[in-house]
This record gives sequence, structure tokens and C-alpha cells, in this order.
Amino acid sequence: MRWLLPTLIVPMLIAGACRGDSKQLPVSQAEDVITESSVEGRALAPFETTENDSAVGKLAPIATGVDLLTNELVRIAPEGRPLVVAFFAHWCPHCQREVDALTEWLLANKLPSNVDLFAISTFEAPERGNHPPSRWFKDEGWKHPVIADSSSLALSDAFGVTSVPYFVFIEADGTVAFRISGNLGPRELAAAMKRLAGTSI
Repeated sequence: MRWLLPTLIVPMLIAGACRGDSKQLPVSQAEDVITESSVEGRALAPFETTENDSAVGKLAPIATGVDLLTNELVRIAPEGRPLVVAFFAHWCPHCQREVDALTEWLLANKLPSNVDLFAISTFEAPERGNHPPSRWFKDEGWKHPVIADSSSLALSDAFGVTSVPYFVFIEADGTVAFRISGNLGPRELAAAMKRLAGTSI
């Protein structure tokens, strides 16, 4: 099934985004990560544009890691429900604004009951500030599962991340519905999730 993006999202596609360092980053300190996150499945092509995205319709990878907020093991996979995977970097000002805006909205509004939301903290660089990511998400009041990327950036590579913030919308059957890079904002996220859930906007 090929997706057409909700019209609300289109103007947001060229909004601000941060690019990560290509070098291998250090493993997070014990406060952030108990075990290295891992990924299985075939990697998606690096994201270039939402229009004619070659990843649409392909099976998304499955990521596993420890929740930075609860220390519980998390498996990011559809499990028969659509899901959204959001990538953020602690030092990225666009990510900081996005997490702040989305958290405020998510605390006041309900997501579609049949759609799950996961976050992945990537491009970790302690020297760039707002570290550790676990404290950042806790201080923001983020309530959804969030795991750390591996030190080799295996999760970002597998999902085709080229800049952050970055979102992958995945169908209940595990295939990619669409991907977006840049600041999305609460209204557009809500519209996209309702579209994914098959409900009216």
C-alpha cells in the first residue's frame, strides 16, 4: 500500500534538522545504557526525501534496547499495531524544541489507541551538552519508551537516518508507510498518526 502524506505535513519537510557526526561515538555511561541496543532485519536506504521514498513498502528493521526511563527491555516492532519511531539527538537544538513541543502535547492529548510511539536517542556526544540523554528525556517529562542507539550507530543506519529529528511511520504489517526528517510538531504528528491508525483527522 503506497501512502500519500497528509497535506498538513508537506510544509514541514524542509524544517530544521541536525546532522550527526559520522565517526563512531562512545558507548553511553551506565546511567543511560545497561546493554548495547541491537537491530535485526534489512537496513532501509538512507533517507533523502519523502516523495518517492524507496523505503516505502519495505519491511522496517526491528530494534531492541533498554528503556532509558524505566530500565526495561524494549522491542521496537509492530506486533500487529502500527508504530512511529522518532530519532533525536540530545545536543540538537531542533530535537530539543521538538521533544519539548511533542511532550507538552502528548501529556495533554491521547494518541490513537492502536498506534505506538517509540524514541531512539542517537548521535550521542557528551561534549556537545544536554547530556546524558536519559536526564534530558526525564526532565522533559517524556512518557514513551526511549532507547539509545548503539555506539556504532547501528539503529540510525538501519532506519536510514541522515539528520534529526527524524520519524519513521510503520504499518501494522511491519512495512514502512512514510518517513520524515525535520521538525514535525504536534499538529502534524497527530495528523500523521491518525492517518496511520486509519482514523479521521
